[in-house]
Amino acid sequence: MKELEILSGKPYKVYIDNDLDKLSKVLEEHKIKHKARFYLLTDDKVYELYKDKIEKFKDIFKVEIYYFNNGEKSKNYNTVKDIYSFLIEKNANRNSILIALGGGVVGDLGGFVASTYMRGIKYINIPTTLLSQVDSCIGGKVGYNFNGVKNIIGNFYNPEFVYISTNFLKTLDKKQFVDGLGEVIKYSLIKEGTMISYLRENSKGILERENDKMLYLVKNCLKIKKDIIEEDYKDLGIRNILNFGHTVGHGLEITSNGDLSHGEAVALGSLVALKLSEDILALDKGIYKEVEEVLNKLNLPTKHKVDNYKLFMYSINHDKKNDEDLNFVLLNKIGDPKIRTKVSKEQLYSALNNSINKGE
Repeated sequence: MKELEILSGKPYKVYIDNDLDKLSKVLEEHKIKHKARFYLLTDDKVYELYKDKIEKFKDIFKVEIYYFNNGEKSKNYNTVKDIYSFLIEKNANRNSILIALGGGVVGDLGGFVASTYMRGIKYINIPTTLLSQVDSCIGGKVGYNFNGVKNIIGNFYNPEFVYISTNFLKTLDKKQFVDGLGEVIKYSLIKEGTMISYLRENSKGILERENDKMLYLVKNCLKIKKDIIEEDYKDLGIRNILNFGHTVGHGLEITSNGDLSHGEAVALGSLVALKLSEDILALDKGIYKEVEEVLNKLNLPTKHKVDNYKLFMYSINHDKKNDEDLNFVLLNKIGDPKIRTKVSKEQLYSALNNSINKGE
């Protein structure tokens, strides 16, 4: 079992393995006794997939279970309110422990509820999707969407620990698995190294979810994020580089009406950001072609037409990183991102039309 220690905010460990067998050992290491009162939060899809494991966990520990409808549409205040009601009904107190078992939506909602219920209770994050395992499971950002704006309500709150089992990835459907690869692409661009070459050369094994490939991607992405968030936990400076591809990506995700997953939208947003980087920072044009080739190999989209520009710009204008101007993370070169780069609407439209809109 591999371990990472995250030294941002309240320090915590990340355990990376290919099964759940060592979870009991980790609970003992953290002096979390079987007598503790557990509340397991998940979604209906994860619950059905892992019902036997969840029920087994229920037999070992005293745990109450709550699940909600799978998907981004559940990431709202109504779901948060329902979880609060469940915790109150089941007599959760300051000594209770919330376990978030699921993808990024479950982790974000579980973390937010834990941070606010009785002014803060302990929680454990067990991410089950590639997207959550390589990205959202660490960093402390928790929250929900409001009025069509992603993650506009939120907090910074760390778990007691994160336990990752790459075995969960075997049960993801194709779209959900590929979704996580969009964030992997981001990490391969913001940090200098060999990850982009690794993705190109190992695309077949990655798509077949070979265990060594999954462990490599999870560990390397989290190591990159760990270094960044330890330097800038509250997202006031360098941590902005983690938003590469996300400004346009969030707009695409909202306007696609659910057709694009978060990771697919980030992959497309990354292409737009690369085109803007060519126009504004003179980025080598060969990088765009290389990334486009890798996206094709990994079954990620490279073309998408924006149909609702009004909603698209509304989402971008309300992005937390923007003020009066549009602020983008762009690249001088691979591994050398530039934060808060001013981009005009005209430059954005031109980049869209010369990248993902081209040929649509």
